Amino acid sequence: YKHGPKVVTYRDSPIRGAHAQLSAKVQRYKCRECGGTSLQPLGSVDTDRRMTVRCLTYIEQQCMRDTFTRVAEHVGCDEKTVRNIAQGLIARTNGDFSPLVPEWLGIDETKLAGEMRGILTDVVNRRPVDILPSRDPRSIAQWLHSNGAPARVKGVATDMHRPYHNVVRDILPGVPVVVDKFHVVRMAGNGLDQVRIRLGKAAGKQVNLGWKRSKILLNKSRANLSAKQEFNLQMWLDNEPLIAQAYQFKEDFYAWYDLPKAEAASALDAWIKAVTDSELKTDFKEILSALKNWREPILAYFEYPITNGYTEALNGVAKVINRAGRGYTFDVIRARVLSRNAASEPDLQSFDRDAYIKSWNDSFIDSLVELGDRVMAAGGRCESCMRLADLMDFQIIDDKVLCKQCISRLGREMLGWDEATFHT
Repeated sequence: YKHGPKVVTYRDSPIRGAHAQLSAKVQRYKCRECGGTSLQPLGSVDTDRRMTVRCLTYIEQQCMRDTFTRVAEHVGCDEKTVRNIAQGLIARTNGDFSPLVPEWLGIDETKLAGEMRGILTDVVNRRPVDILPSRDPRSIAQWLHSNGAPARVKGVATDMHRPYHNVVRDILPGVPVVVDKFHVVRMAGNGLDQVRIRLGKAAGKQVNLGWKRSKILLNKSRANLSAKQEFNLQMWLDNEPLIAQAYQFKEDFYAWYDLPKAEAASALDAWIKAVTDSELKTDFKEILSALKNWREPILAYFEYPITNGYTEALNGVAKVINRAGRGYTFDVIRARVLSRNAASEPDLQSFDRDAYIKSWNDSFIDSLVELGDRVMAAGGRCESCMRLADLMDFQIIDDKVLCKQCISRLGREMLGWDEATFHT
């Protein structure tokens, strides 16, 4: 039977940069048998946490993008509440997660939560595939076998870590392995750096310091130098013939990756012979050794021009997430990385390429640039609910950067917009 009303306060998602609460007059009921009381059931509220479903959804969305502490500050709740909601979401996400094995697989590793973890990506479509608790060969072999990789993978891009190559050879026989070109060209740059450092030390402290400060001129591609930088570089090379020779070796190796497949092997042999016959052989020993030990996987790039560049970029994203939330467990970091751009089957049937290209007219590009500038100025957040979102989820309304959820929620009456502004 009815036992009188009770006013209950429920936490809501933030609005206009402030905490929000809803007060509801709820009917109480009392059991005639046991004397226990209960409240009238309400829709769209989480009674256990005393918050609206909208607030719960906001926390679940933001805890995958922002730190738990900051989400709690924006909502006005305890950080432990956000952490508990995130743990429940992560448990459901990990339980339901089924990785989509790509045709072109990237394998790498990075240190997360104190241990080295295996990183798997789709290097062509630039999407994360999975993050493994360990990078050891058995973990990677088990993942490849259990997810049906032998029937799908056409090629693998990785670095010069021998266990990865052995795993691919054993689990994916006949699948080509391509050594990431950026690891190789970096070695050519290292050889040039060794020459600069060695000659700089011999020339004296002041000269060595000046060369160190100007090393960007050597490291950048000549095509990317300004006129002033190119002039300074040429002056340097004219006065230091050994550095000039090392620089030319580096530039020639960079250009080697642009050659057609038919010329690649012979051009590589010619480059190796030129370096080996010079007095700079010792400085370039790292890349000479790599070219000797990994010749076939390096040359495989010309048959299958895939790189692990996206995998390296994803490593950086994972490290940023790891640093942002001190004490994050591996499961939290994994879920946050994978939720950013989860791999899914591409819907090629509904994609109209010509219409997509035509949609990028000058007016649209100008408005997109303006929106991007405003979103960056706002720190990538909605200026009403402080939500982090992707660029295309924002609009500028009444000179405010708002997310789609706030535009739908607030309406023109609450913000006092006129009819013309609302429909802009």
